[in-house]
Amino acid sequence: MKQFAFALAIAALGFPAAAPAAPPLMTPDQAQRVRCVAALAIVSSDQQRGVGTWTNVPPLATRGAHFAATVGEALTAQGGRTREDVRAAILASVADFQKRGDAALTPQVVSDCVDLMNRIDPPPPPPGLTQCAALVSLAAKDTRAKEGLSATAKTLATFAAVLDNRARAALRIQGKSEVENDVIIGLAKEEITAQTRINPREAAGPDLSACLELAKP
Repeated sequence: MKQFAFALAIAALGFPAAAPAAPPLMTPDQAQRVRCVAALAIVSSDQQRGVGTWTNVPPLATRGAHFAATVGEALTAQGGRTREDVRAAILASVADFQKRGDAALTPQVVSDCVDLMNRIDPPPPPPGLTQCAALVSLAAKDTRAKEGLSATAKTLATFAAVLDNRARAALRIQGKSEVENDVIIGLAKEEITAQTRINPREAAGPDLSACLELAKP
């Protein structure tokens, strides 16, 4: 569902109007951040296409997109650059990596960039069952509305039911009644929906892939 989030985040940094003057030179730290956005964008693309040897790298479609947007916003906020300037710098770095191949995009470079991403844009806290039950239920509903009874919609509906049962069981252990369970899970859905409405670019609650892991046996 978020397969091209990273690429779209980079593309969204640009707009048609060009800056009237050349942007200022980047500091070494700024240049390294741009270089890491480019490196992780390439790895994310490989992950989504099932190529490369990046199985030890966490999925980057969502995290990488957020990191790219965070770096882009910081560079434009520091003055002297438009979003188009930042986008051009990222794409130039992508082209440089692609030109130099494996000698440039080494496992150590990628590992260092993941560490940088985690420092600048820390990952969200581990998801809880209640949040995940709400998020996957909403995802299943949204997918069915768009795709009908597709394989993805059926899978999400199954995972949503599993997470809902597990979340309710955990709440019962805490002494919650079924009515209270309905309210707690309902409020979680409302919070995720509100977050999406206010800022669609931001991840709404826990990452979906992390929640699907919780649904496994």
